Amino acid sequence: MNRRIILVLLFFITTISFSQQAIESKGTGLNRADALQDALRNAVSQAVGVSLRSETRVENYMIISDAIASNTSGYIKKYNILKEIPFPDRFEITIQAEVTTNSLEADFKLLSKTIGGVRFLVTVDPSVQNENEKKELQLAVDKINGFLAERSYRYVDQSRLKTLQNERSNLMQDSNASLSYAQQLAVLSNAQFIILVSQLTTSEVKGAFDIVQGKKVGFQARAFDNCTGEGLGTITLESLPKSGTTTNTTQAINQAVDLNFSKLIGMFTSYMGNWVNSGTPYELRFYNSGSFRDLRTLRTKLKADKSFGGDLEIVSANNYTKLICTYKDKADELADKILDYADEIPTLKKQLIDVKMIYGRQINFAPQSYIIPNLVKPIQQ
Repeated sequence: MNRRIILVLLFFITTISFSQQAIESKGTGLNRADALQDALRNAVSQAVGVSLRSETRVENYMIISDAIASNTSGYIKKYNILKEIPFPDRFEITIQAEVTTNSLEADFKLLSKTIGGVRFLVTVDPSVQNENEKKELQLAVDKINGFLAERSYRYVDQSRLKTLQNERSNLMQDSNASLSYAQQLAVLSNAQFIILVSQLTTSEVKGAFDIVQGKKVGFQARAFDNCTGEGLGTITLESLPKSGTTTNTTQAINQAVDLNFSKLIGMFTSYMGNWVNSGTPYELRFYNSGSFRDLRTLRTKLKADKSFGGDLEIVSANNYTKLICTYKDKADELADKILDYADEIPTLKKQLIDVKMIYGRQINFAPQSYIIPNLVKPIQQ
């Protein structure tokens, strides 16, 4: 065979080996489907660790790699199940998967450029009035924060949260809505994502002939993107049924979090994993900045920008306009772009539109002379 052809084939084979990895991984879940999905995520996570060793000092490395791993269908070419074991309380599956690393590495770098400083606020839903329920739900909050700490996710410490709760009444208007209250605390603590826990329950589990097999403890967790106000979903975290006349609530709550933490954090990581395709979601708020017609021209310019991923929603009322869009760049670069476009529109240029606050992926604009009511700058930690 021609030596040149051999060299080309060797180069091709070497390129293939670098662009794919054969990964063996194990997954655990309450059922077979959950266990398989966990194994696929773990395979992608391992590939991220091997391929991106030099990136481990990137801010939010763990949450970015988890966001990448949530998109298993995008990186796993094929897989084989090596072993599966059904246990009484769980299912385990071991697989060997071929993971494509070229797109994985590119997507990691894209997300690391746009995600920025992500922090979680986990708190008991303020609508919970029963003091005993509050106390027990606080155990769930502490357990979730413990998991976040283990994975190097940033979160609002409970001592800091108590300080903010005391300061809040002097800084912002009161609100009876539990989410509004949590959103205000999240802004003050510079937290972009919120988890509200509530509805603690203890229920009987019945088997054949309606015979009680035991009791399980559960609670509800709601997830929100505080920068765009979008609800990401609600899940119920439950312990396994335990026989006996009494239930150790602390142990049951800890078990409920142990069993369901991946599903809870998956609401956030799958959400962020989707940012690879169309860009990061931003909420753009314009106060006293002109008519809908003026801002429509700005929106048209933005849509023509090569980094624009698409507008998702627009709301306009009483000289206030909100635009939720996706953009493939950082918040400050998007803000610069909007100011440049505003200067190209005569009516907006007269207003001297300026940035009043950048909070994660929420950017607030108004004329330089205009003071936005109740706008509080997030406290940096």
